[in-house]
Amino acid sequence: MLRPAMRRFTITQDIETDVDHHWKLFLDDAYDREQYLVGLKYPAYELVERVDTDAEVRRTIRISPKLDFPAPVAKLFGDGFGYVEAGAYAKQTKVWKSTTTPNMLKGKLRSESLVHCEPNGDKRCRRICELMVECTVFAVGGLVESSFEKNMRAGWAGVAAYMNKQIAAGR
Repeated sequence: MLRPAMRRFTITQDIETDVDHHWKLFLDDAYDREQYLVGLKYPAYELVERVDTDAEVRRTIRISPKLDFPAPVAKLFGDGFGYVEAGAYAKQTKVWKSTTTPNMLKGKLRSESLVHCEPNGDKRCRRICELMVECTVFAVGGLVESSFEKNMRAGWAGVAAYMNKQIAAGR
């Protein structure tokens, strides 16, 4: 049986603020940096570019994440894994779309995200993250995809927990 060409999954998270405040935090560069370095304890974060127009906010960041991989995947990536995330927030639709480009396996590994929020009661929202990861490396592609899915789920859970903690603290 042929394996699927890519892995798609959705994460739904409750955020303890309204949709507009969620996006205000999400798009704040200083908050974003703190979230990765302090909240998720990633070893490196760099804001590469930010462009804010009437229609959208585009942000490109370079990250070195903390990853939890099984031994064969860890051996494939070693200690130097990082990626560039290029994203755009459409102000009219309030949707964030991003792609990641890893510093390894160029052209053989990619991921995409689409994030939107909907109201969920008074001063709460539900964040819906539609995610995709694809690895076309022969023999280990499926293992790499499942490992990345696990890490992406853990990362998004950490992001939501950190945001809710900051909101509770009055941010």
